[in-house]
Amino acid sequence: MIDKIHKFINEFNVDYMDIRHEEDRNIRIYFKGKKLENLSDSVTKGFHVRVIADGGFATCTVNDEKELRSAIEQTVRAAKLSAKFNPKKVRFKLSEPVKDEIYLKIDDDPRKISIDEKLEILKKYNDLVLSYEKIQSTSMEYDEWDKKKFFVSSHGTSLYFEEVICQIFGKIYASDGCMVEDIWAYAGGSFSFDKIRNREELFENRTKIAIDLLKADKVPSGKHRVLLNQDMVGVFIHEAFGHFSEADDIKDHPQLLRKFKLGEKIAPNCLTVIDDPTIKGAPGFKIYDDEGIKAKKTYLIKDGILTGRLHSMRTAYELDEELTGNAVAVSWRFTPIVRMSNIFVDKRDKTFTELLDMLGDGLYICDAKGGQTMGDMFSFGAQYGFEVKNGKIGKMYKDINLSGNLFTTLMNIEAVGNDLHFRECGGCGKYMQFNPQSGTGGPHMIIKEVIIG
Repeated sequence: MIDKIHKFINEFNVDYMDIRHEEDRNIRIYFKGKKLENLSDSVTKGFHVRVIADGGFATCTVNDEKELRSAIEQTVRAAKLSAKFNPKKVRFKLSEPVKDEIYLKIDDDPRKISIDEKLEILKKYNDLVLSYEKIQSTSMEYDEWDKKKFFVSSHGTSLYFEEVICQIFGKIYASDGCMVEDIWAYAGGSFSFDKIRNREELFENRTKIAIDLLKADKVPSGKHRVLLNQDMVGVFIHEAFGHFSEADDIKDHPQLLRKFKLGEKIAPNCLTVIDDPTIKGAPGFKIYDDEGIKAKKTYLIKDGILTGRLHSMRTAYELDEELTGNAVAVSWRFTPIVRMSNIFVDKRDKTFTELLDMLGDGLYICDAKGGQTMGDMFSFGAQYGFEVKNGKIGKMYKDINLSGNLFTTLMNIEAVGNDLHFRECGGCGKYMQFNPQSGTGGPHMIIKEVIIG
């Protein structure tokens, strides 16, 4: 396939062209309560073409190799036409061309496991949860993505690489006849099936939390000093800060660029935030991005100083910054956009016990549950929490929502723990692309004056 794509590219004299061919397989198994709602195993194949010609930019997708030449011709014409109407010429920052082939070698390879076994394991966990007396229903799903990618550019890059990710996620619903509470459960989130096996204890623990929520008190509203657990820290830094690190979201907004000026102090010295696609076993693991750029670790905040941004070749050129290898497309149907890989708060030196003692009186907030951002304001929920008195964890709380201003909240961070942990399953939606290869993590962290409602 690489040679075929080379021949197509060599036929055209343009500023830049790349062609990505993917063979994508998706397995989905879904239970709603005891009923198996869906079992599917689908494969799609196709080409994605990007062209810069005379400074104009155009893309196309096609799923039939016989139509590829015609599609490229139309895309070249579209790029040239675009150049006539757009005074701002499109340019890419180019890296040294690479030639490589990446074949994943996985000890417990999900691609070699039958769909029957995957169904059996998911059903086992689902039945286990439903066996508890106060569990009303479940929504439990197994998803697996298996991608084979060929990438060739006119710049000289030529790649073949594979990507695999599998995970179980879903909701557990508990009821006492008067009210219903729910909790999320996750397992997997990597290329190895061993994170899916033997997870009964995880699903039992999540089930018990859902049942405990039935008798939990509603959280007292107001400003609180809080200790966030690792899941909350990871999702907070992803949602409230991480998207502002994606350069395509801010490059055309002068006000945001002024707020997120590299070299500015935006947090206390204890905060360091990193995006790292090289962490094996984490959801966002990658070797190359979908522009053929080698993925690398990027410091976004270092000791409280804003030090980096995430880039595609286009945004790196426009902002005159270094390539980071963060351009991702969820399938051949889409053009790569800038995405976080594994974003996390780096660990410091405080133990969990020391953080509780430091908190004294406050709230211990656990496990993120949806949310939204608008500009530099954020609001998102937590699945549960606890009262903390004199450094001791007390009664359980529910119906917890956190909100505030990003810059104020970052400066209100007081301490960061040493217990860095990654959420098993990833996921992030942007521009109609849901990307499961997006991980979050962090250690426990104390923040003062967080608005709780």
